[in-house]
Amino acid sequence: MDLYLDTPMSKAVFELLAQLNDEIESRLTNVKTAGAIKAYIFGGCAVHIYTNARGSNDLDIEIQAAEKLDLHSLIVELDDVYFTDPESGDMQLTLDDTFQVGITPVMFPDYQDRAIPLNVGSQVLHVFLVSPIDVAISKLSRCAPDDINDILAIYKKKRFTIEEFKVAAFEALDYTATPDSLRKNIDHVILRLQSV
Repeated sequence: MDLYLDTPMSKAVFELLAQLNDEIESRLTNVKTAGAIKAYIFGGCAVHIYTNARGSNDLDIEIQAAEKLDLHSLIVELDDVYFTDPESGDMQLTLDDTFQVGITPVMFPDYQDRAIPLNVGSQVLHVFLVSPIDVAISKLSRCAPDDINDILAIYKKKRFTIEEFKVAAFEALDYTATPDSLRKNIDHVILRLQSV
């Protein structure tokens, strides 16, 4: 699968994650095993890596570790990464320490199984990109104009079909506390996908 890994924004994502890995390795000396901590990229940064569209000024990641990890105390030590976007000009990327998959009420519990490994060497932090369909589904609950545009951008890059989207979206109804509003969002997005 072709990914946009060499854009200025993607490079900024990896620079920020390298800082996080270094911080983990220097401050959590009891964590030494390669891949003991996993980071899953969501949000606008995931959309960018799939499509080279829309930038973001924050990196949404879900961290999974064998033991409790105080991500906030690590993030405050990280420097923002500055880069120049060809369209938007000078930008700044920050790690969002408030993002949680639990905030995304329609996330599939097995999204990790479909994630694409991006950086799984000898470092403690292994990085994964959430699958295109899971990124699209995660945007359905809020379904703001940017979210809809992100779903359309991923679809236009042929990262999923309308049928795949329908199957996943209707399955997501089982994972939300607000199925009626989610169904309206799904129907709206399907109409938008069909008009592309």
